[in-house]
Amino acid sequence: MRCVQCGDPYLARLRGRRRSCRSCGAVFLAAPAVPRPVDGDPLGPYLPARMIRWIHDNDDERPLDRDTLTRWYREFDALVARARTDDTAAGLLAELSEIPAGDLPAKPAAFPQVCAALHATCYDLRLAEARLAPGDPWAAERLAHVRAWFAGPGRAATWLAAPQAAPPDPESVERLLPLPERFESGPLRTLFSALFQVERGPSPTGVLDRFGAERVEAALRAHLRDGSHPLREQVTADLDAR
Repeated sequence: MRCVQCGDPYLARLRGRRRSCRSCGAVFLAAPAVPRPVDGDPLGPYLPARMIRWIHDNDDERPLDRDTLTRWYREFDALVARARTDDTAAGLLAELSEIPAGDLPAKPAAFPQVCAALHATCYDLRLAEARLAPGDPWAAERLAHVRAWFAGPGRAATWLAAPQAAPPDPESVERLLPLPERFESGPLRTLFSALFQVERGPSPTGVLDRFGAERVEAALRAHLRDGSHPLREQVTADLDAR
């Protein structure tokens, strides 16, 4: 943006869209910001457009690991929060977001909360949304992006990528049939290792909501019969299909 009077690019940001030229002193209203398109950007499946613009503007294109995404979401959410009371932050956000600052959530679900909801529900979007924030479109947007990240460059952060647990004792697995109403820590480890080959994975309620008691019991019997893990294979296939 340049001064409308002298063309100088060095402007001071005043309240709202008002700008002051540092060279000639002219004060004028800047044209409404039109965020640049990001169609086809490689970050598109994993982040909303407003965050992608912010990342590129800050030359902060780092590996898409958990630490990076945690920091990006935390810092961008802080910018949105500041924009409610700080004109400089509001002006910056207007150049990044096609959605007005006042329409963005003041306190969206944090990245770790989104991850936890997806882990707990075997990466099922519908169940994760019901667990995290039913009917919240901003939570749904964030869940969809983070699940896409889990399915792609974030696969190493899923519980599927955890070190494989030792095979459970068959008698311990048999004691899970039929499924108990509540799980203590020992039976829970047995359940996770028999179903998913991990010591810690989704929540027991998440597993039951995702697959139902009948399929869970069938998977336990399959493991007793031939050592297979059909539900782990299903979760993996669902993520592979994206």
